Amino acid sequence: MKNSLYQVSALLLLFVLSGCAQEAGDENVAEAPNQALADAPDQILTNAKILTVDNDFSIVEAIAIEGDRILATGSTEDMLALAGPDTEVTDLQGRTVVPGLIDNHVHYIRTVPRWHQQARIDGVNSREEALNILAGHAASLQPGEWFMVQGGWSEEQFTDEPGGFSLEELDRVSPNNPMYMQRTYGTSYANSLALQATGVPLENGSMQRGRGPFTQMFNLMPEPSEEQMIENLYQFSLDVAAAGMTTAYDVGRLGNGDISLIEKASAEKPLPIRVFHTLRYRAETDEEADESIEFIRAHTPFSMDDRKGLLGLGEHVYGPMHDGAGTAESYPDAIWDPFMKLAAVAAEEGWHIHEHTMAEVTVSDFLDRLEILNETTPIDDLRWTLAHVLTVTEDTLVRARDLGLTVAVHGQAAHQPRPIIPRGDAEAPPIPLLSALEDNGIIWGLGSDTGVVSHYQPFVTIMWAATGLGIDGTQIQPNPVGREAALVAHTRSNAYMMFLEEDLGSLEPGKLADLVVLDRDYMTISDHEIKDIQSVATMVGGEIVYGEI
Repeated sequence: MKNSLYQVSALLLLFVLSGCAQEAGDENVAEAPNQALADAPDQILTNAKILTVDNDFSIVEAIAIEGDRILATGSTEDMLALAGPDTEVTDLQGRTVVPGLIDNHVHYIRTVPRWHQQARIDGVNSREEALNILAGHAASLQPGEWFMVQGGWSEEQFTDEPGGFSLEELDRVSPNNPMYMQRTYGTSYANSLALQATGVPLENGSMQRGRGPFTQMFNLMPEPSEEQMIENLYQFSLDVAAAGMTTAYDVGRLGNGDISLIEKASAEKPLPIRVFHTLRYRAETDEEADESIEFIRAHTPFSMDDRKGLLGLGEHVYGPMHDGAGTAESYPDAIWDPFMKLAAVAAEEGWHIHEHTMAEVTVSDFLDRLEILNETTPIDDLRWTLAHVLTVTEDTLVRARDLGLTVAVHGQAAHQPRPIIPRGDAEAPPIPLLSALEDNGIIWGLGSDTGVVSHYQPFVTIMWAATGLGIDGTQIQPNPVGREAALVAHTRSNAYMMFLEEDLGSLEPGKLADLVVLDRDYMTISDHEIKDIQSVATMVGGEIVYGEI
């Protein structure tokens, strides 16, 4: 994607700047010039604490941007030396800047249809504040209009009063509007108006178990028009940009929504964030798997520009292969065989696979088969991703590394009321998942899994990885990896896992100018405050898509 002009003219500008770079002792300036000598940068951001997240985790004062790419980084003085008469210079007054955050696992298009009908309490650790958010949303609606909370919260996140919501509480905050709160795929809470609409006796209370009740309530909400869906695309993108996200990987299946909406919306104007997606097809039976093989062969992986498009396959290559954290038994060959038929074709055609694998037994069985496949069709350069890995052991992770696999860890873990341990083995020590990944040199990245069950706030996830803290401030992850490694996992590592490392993931010359100006210093604030970080301004390709500076 890089403009070859950068490479041709780099030495010219390097020669001009080398003297001041040597005097300042700033290696980033010496390496930075990747632009024609005649061109001054369009904009320069100065007087900042810029965490470049390069290989050395360098911290610089200023950054020069030409068009949609980074021209140079270094000291304020050296960057100002590049300015021309039309260069816009912005003093960031000491604010911290990080690369745009990349989410490796988003149910983006599945979240969009109901975004205008939602209240969100992601990352809120006060019960009173959460209830106020619900009340405020209800007050904005006409009587009788439905609204929902589609995941992103847990009963344990409230430090003032943990627990679910009572019927009295939900009726009080929404007396005139049916509303429900999806907690997981199997648990939801609802007020009296919503329960009455679905015929559930009020004496059963606000909490409902099973998919049935919230599926009924979901279906009672008015279907959005395509115009509303496109409006939701932009609003959801703006909301995640406000949280610091600039790139999302939408992993999903055919039934998760109309992925063509991204192209339709982008024809009007670019979305505020970059959105890449997996190939949508249905493979729930052996026969459908055979049909899907031809469908996969008819498409080309990495059919995308730098803002949108088709990247790979997943999250479920074969539908019936869908484990949980508590899965203890192997899937039969009747499931693995069609799965591996599809995986073999993916390997032959050069597809990246991002596969839902939560349990140790599933990952171990998968690796057994991949080791055989790798002997005839090498996969070690395809960067296939194991997603979730909630109860996977260190030895198994090392096997995955040796096959060139990467690992995606997701933000719902920050809601866990307890450390991750194998299901049914309460006496087992917690699994030191993140440190096992980091210590063994495994490429791993952070994502949200947002859209139905998890929050979309990346700094909640980063806090959990960096410090081990859950939303409520309790220690739920043993052996956290620290702030540098956690930020790398939500930026540079995710870029690598998505084959975007030449353009995204760090603030280095020649890369796309995706960055976030933070409202506080990520490196020095208290551990529990990390979850509250928000964007002052989010920039994608050199343009501010959220906020202002």
